[in-house]
Amino acid sequence: MLILGAASSAWIRAQNPQPASDASPAVTAAAQSLPAAIPSITPKVEAIMSMRSQKVASAAAVPAHKQNYEFTVSSGDWLDTGVVLAAGEIADFTVTGSLTLSDNRQTTADGLDRGWKDLIRQFPLNQAKVGALIGRVSDMGASVPFSIGASGQVTVPTTGKLYLRANTSSDLTYTGQYKVKVKFAPAPKFNTNVLDTPSKPISSLLGPDNFSDIPRRVSDTPSGEGNPGDMVNFALIGTKAQVEAAYKAAGWVAVDKSVQDAIVNGLLKTLSKEAYTEMPMSTLYLFGRPQDFSFARADPLMVAAERHHLRVWQTNQMVDGRPLWVGSATHDIGFEKDQRNGGVTHKIDPDIDKERNYLLDSFDAAGVYSSAAYVTPTNPLLEAKTATGGSFHSDGRIVVMALK
Repeated sequence: MLILGAASSAWIRAQNPQPASDASPAVTAAAQSLPAAIPSITPKVEAIMSMRSQKVASAAAVPAHKQNYEFTVSSGDWLDTGVVLAAGEIADFTVTGSLTLSDNRQTTADGLDRGWKDLIRQFPLNQAKVGALIGRVSDMGASVPFSIGASGQVTVPTTGKLYLRANTSSDLTYTGQYKVKVKFAPAPKFNTNVLDTPSKPISSLLGPDNFSDIPRRVSDTPSGEGNPGDMVNFALIGTKAQVEAAYKAAGWVAVDKSVQDAIVNGLLKTLSKEAYTEMPMSTLYLFGRPQDFSFARADPLMVAAERHHLRVWQTNQMVDGRPLWVGSATHDIGFEKDQRNGGVTHKIDPDIDKERNYLLDSFDAAGVYSSAAYVTPTNPLLEAKTATGGSFHSDGRIVVMALK
């Protein structure tokens, strides 16, 4: 059983050799005539206080907690333990008990290897085994769960509440329970200088002028004279290693570079009964060259039609001794008719600021940036049309994050 089948076929049908907005080429004359900016908008920099900074802004925000807890996991939803943890704390888990799944399989907290039917199920943590105990910190929708198992030590990635559950899908109910014992090392002393305060805030590192020579949109041709595509809506300050590490920690995966790579990778993962989420995306251009990185977050069964995805380019600018990267992030929400040729193409969420903020939230939940800000450049892009005739809109701001 090759799970790539329907998803790959749908994805390949949606591809086009000259996409402008992930699988979207040519912009209509009407789209090209849209105003690219509104002069009344003032270029500016607005500092962003991360959720974890808000939570640890005072000692009271992370109340002292006991060093030992016991919890019972016995339902298919996340268990809110009510315990607020500080970033950097170390938690030791010991788990006993067992579950009987609705398909009569029995498992402990270490979980079971996936069977063929599990490949068509959506799990909270695709990398974990079936029925394994997993956890997450923070109730942010973009937070990334982590594996625990029958015993494990976890360094808390960010500040927030601890949640626990078994790694089961909505159709895979169970009876039984896990008894979870958690022992914490002494909580680290609150230290804003170490935890969340960067050596220099974004506002002192860059401003609207840094984006004066950066195109507002990507293109489907190296010359930049082709069809405009997605909006440049985020920027990162960091080394290549920091960029890759940040995306990995925040739950994003580097996608396959070609259909051939996808077929091989998907086949190998299917044979290994692993979820496949690295579906390739089209090549777009900025500064006359293709993206340096392509990342995505998606559920395995929905990856062909719906996924969070983005492209990243390194600029020729250095900020505080580190490279400045820029990129475009959009959210595929299904398929639509290509108005140019009647074919099938991806439809993006027209409110693209939501995807920009999803990226920010995912990095925030993973605790991978030290400072962030919204930058409104001169000539901000507020609305435009994709090549296929669909419109998108924005407040024109670019989110900038200085990586750790």
